[in-house]
Amino acid sequence: MECKTAKQVLEMLSGFDINSKQTVVGSNGFVADNPKFLKQAIEKLNQLQRQLARRTKGSNRWQKTKQRINKLHGKISRQRLDFAHKTSRQITNENDILVFEDLNVKAMQKFNGSMVADNVMGLITQLSKYKAELEGKLYHEIGRFEKSTGICSECGQRHVLTLNDRRFTCTACGAYQSRDLAAAKSIASTGELDIIAAGIVARVTPASQQKQSVKMKVFELSKLDFGSEKKKLPSR
Repeated sequence: MECKTAKQVLEMLSGFDINSKQTVVGSNGFVADNPKFLKQAIEKLNQLQRQLARRTKGSNRWQKTKQRINKLHGKISRQRLDFAHKTSRQITNENDILVFEDLNVKAMQKFNGSMVADNVMGLITQLSKYKAELEGKLYHEIGRFEKSTGICSECGQRHVLTLNDRRFTCTACGAYQSRDLAAAKSIASTGELDIIAAGIVARVTPASQQKQSVKMKVFELSKLDFGSEKKKLPSR
């Protein structure tokens, strides 16, 4: 597949916090709640597993029960994939620059395996990346060890929060805010500094905003396209 021509002007930059409570929370207010398809089907799945244990292995009734279990697992997998595709498509359509965290999902499963296992965090990240590249948009991941949780979105004060602390009050400025939304804004800020420092984009002010008091951030791609350095200059 051929990617579309990269945009020269990128107007919307958003950071996205990926977590096990709510699958995705964006700095622009976007929220995608975890549908928990496995949890919805766990009662039926346990019933079939107990039924399978009572069957004689290899018998016709055992084979039928095994097929029903496989069918249910397939349904859960398709539901997850559909949710991930729809979520990543909405994220890509609404933003020009996407900033995510570099998550270690395997390590997260050791601490909260049951909740992480019923999530599609890594899949949404992968789908958003390839869809952004196809659309000529910019995808960026901040470092895995960059702190984003517990940082006040108003003054930048850092706090130590537990997993149960979903909202917190800043000790410096007193702002009461959502833990996940504040993390998403911190990710967006860190990602913006990263791509500007790397020379990937440059912040510009369009003529339409030069006289306005409230200005929206607009970026311009500053790196040359791959292979452009090999083009011959026209002879004079």
